[in-house]
Amino acid sequence: MNKTYDFIVIGSGISACTFASCLNKRFSDTSILLVEHGRRLGGRATTRKSRKYTTLEFDHGLPSLSFSQDVSEDIQTLLSPLINSKKLLDISKDILKINEFSEMDNASTKDKIYRGWPFMINFCEEIINQSINPKKIDFLFQTLTKSMKRRNNEWEVSVNQERIITSKNLILSSSLIAHPRCLEILKISSLPIRDAFIPGEDKVVDALLKKISKQKYIKRTVYILYVPKSEAVKNFNNNYLQILFSKVIREDLNFEKIIFQRQLNRSMIIALHCSYTKNFLDLSKNNIIKTLTTIFVNYQIFLDLFLQAILIDKMEWRASQPLNHLVPRELQWSSISNIGFCGDWFDFDSYRGAESAMNSSIRLAKILKFN
Repeated sequence: MNKTYDFIVIGSGISACTFASCLNKRFSDTSILLVEHGRRLGGRATTRKSRKYTTLEFDHGLPSLSFSQDVSEDIQTLLSPLINSKKLLDISKDILKINEFSEMDNASTKDKIYRGWPFMINFCEEIINQSINPKKIDFLFQTLTKSMKRRNNEWEVSVNQERIITSKNLILSSSLIAHPRCLEILKISSLPIRDAFIPGEDKVVDALLKKISKQKYIKRTVYILYVPKSEAVKNFNNNYLQILFSKVIREDLNFEKIIFQRQLNRSMIIALHCSYTKNFLDLSKNNIIKTLTTIFVNYQIFLDLFLQAILIDKMEWRASQPLNHLVPRELQWSSISNIGFCGDWFDFDSYRGAESAMNSSIRLAKILKFN
């Protein structure tokens, strides 16, 4: 892998995979490298293979994909083959909502809710598979980007163990290493992208960094509960169920949603998603179970699961979506420095989440002029 790529993309989530696939369709001989800190493709939409519980595989980050009724033609072109092949399933009817009075009903939404099948990671994999020449797309996992600089019209990116990888163009699919919050997260003293430029050298980058610095982000913790094979799991009729919590519960407890995922060995994973804007939560198993049994007091089928649940992991997502100050799409590309940006932190007509991330990636791939 000691070669100069045409493009290095930092990240391998939905926006990165969409960008790589769309660019490959335009320029099929262009070499692309996706650099990912995690173990697998997908970013927050990846799927976890448990090291401790080797039979378990479950979605522990983004549990589903929400798309508006009027998705762009470009996104529809990407989604249709996946829907037709049942690699992308409509789970809108499997989304419920529970309130503080233990009353449960269908969650009303105008959006279509999908999930990758059999796991969320398959969505990103299938997007990459739609490229014309996937052999030109490489991946580098468990790789942390430490610094970047531009030398002799090429980008040099420093990664694990002081290794240097080079490319003609650089794409950031996450705002993490461009936002001040990365200083604490990555335990560094200055922004990697700020260090790569002298202030005033690139007006696009300067404007983008100014916008990003004002963004506040949702923090997320996901608690992973495991229910061994039992009558409680056998009696649970859904292979996949997502229950949203009411506004009162979200505000009082920071509980956002809870996901039930049946495993192939007939056990179950329950993922409790918590979201907040201040400090990360640190809940004990007893605290979680006590609170859940109070919320679901009217539903014995859920109580049976909770009372047998074991807390096996906790996942903190530090790079969740921004709450404010979305970046204008006009700042996606700098031809002066050959650096581009994509993700759900760009403003695309009030769209959010995966739809915004994909729109930004499609646009970026379209506006590039590459020889």
